[in-house]
Amino acid sequence: MKSILLKHGEVYTEEEIIYNGDVLISGNKIVDIGKNLHNIDAEVIDLKGRKVVPGFIDIHVHGGVGHDTMEGTYEALNAISVHLARHGVTSFCATTMTMDIPYILDALRNIHETMRNGTKGAQVLGAYVEGPFISKEHKGAQDEKYIIQPDKELFDKFLEISGGNIKVIALAPEKDPDGSFAEHVTKKGVKVSLGHTNATYEEMKNGVDHGATIAVHTYNGMKGLHHREPGALGEVFLDDRLYSELICDLIHSHPAAVKILLKIKGTDRVVLISDAMAACGLGDGEYSLGGQKVYVKNGEARLENGTLAGSTLTLDKAVANITSLGVPLFEACKMVSLNPAKAIGITDRKGSIAIGKDADITILNNDLIVDMTMVNGEIVYKVANNNR
Repeated sequence: MKSILLKHGEVYTEEEIIYNGDVLISGNKIVDIGKNLHNIDAEVIDLKGRKVVPGFIDIHVHGGVGHDTMEGTYEALNAISVHLARHGVTSFCATTMTMDIPYILDALRNIHETMRNGTKGAQVLGAYVEGPFISKEHKGAQDEKYIIQPDKELFDKFLEISGGNIKVIALAPEKDPDGSFAEHVTKKGVKVSLGHTNATYEEMKNGVDHGATIAVHTYNGMKGLHHREPGALGEVFLDDRLYSELICDLIHSHPAAVKILLKIKGTDRVVLISDAMAACGLGDGEYSLGGQKVYVKNGEARLENGTLAGSTLTLDKAVANITSLGVPLFEACKMVSLNPAKAIGITDRKGSIAIGKDADITILNNDLIVDMTMVNGEIVYKVANNNR
């Protein structure tokens, strides 16, 4: 069994930062953490003080480098996985869109098959089904003609064709007033995220009371806060049962709005996501998202009518953005690793640098640029000159 010893790094565990620390990896697991570790059989990598952080987990990402989850091909998901690994992501939920049902089924079938075959970059954890059970009022870049009412039988079909690999499904809670859909889904072990919603405060709270635990890209695609009707956002702010997804590109949400969310929810309940679409990693131009034309200019992705259409954000950039607002890197790491792992229930194996967990590790230089990415103990990305 192959062993790797990471030496002389700044190691970010759940509890502390170990300066001049070492991490020993055997096979696909972390087997020891500390200082002055030795292993005669291990390949030694001297990190020269670089930051050893838990691999980033992107639970909400549609695509990148010209590819989209909805293409329904191995080539698309594999290309996305390689692109994500370059930006420190070690695992992700491939995210679907509101489209005609056969397209969603094809995408889910492909996610299952790709998980079986494995990818060359970040590991596919499962599917995040964003739509079609959402509201027309806050559809965002989702195609209105494919929006439908929550349907338990259809969800069961989704789950079956995915091989049981749906991690999260989005829901506008006002479409599920008795909470029966949310209860049905959560009983099957799938997390319900509330978003793309015109829900009142009470309707949003009702969704949480029936089992929802995540808010879809907080602020975006939901009824905002008013002092006489706190809206969906008011419930997100107030309810500690909810994890708050956040697209921290400083385009989807003003820096002050990001600070407000952090002040209210705290760094333990915020999950940084990219919500990236096919244009991510390619630059400005015309692209497609969920069958609709998207125009990217200066890194902003919008439909023809001006609606924001996903992002071109990468999670390493999200970490840099949030630390630029005064958040310590230790806390930022939680929001990009441990919190997403908690939100989808995989902390037994992912989300932190801890003995016994998968060796999903990202190495950052002092400028928070990704130097190396390890997935299950294998180096899947490394900068050409690792001595800079």
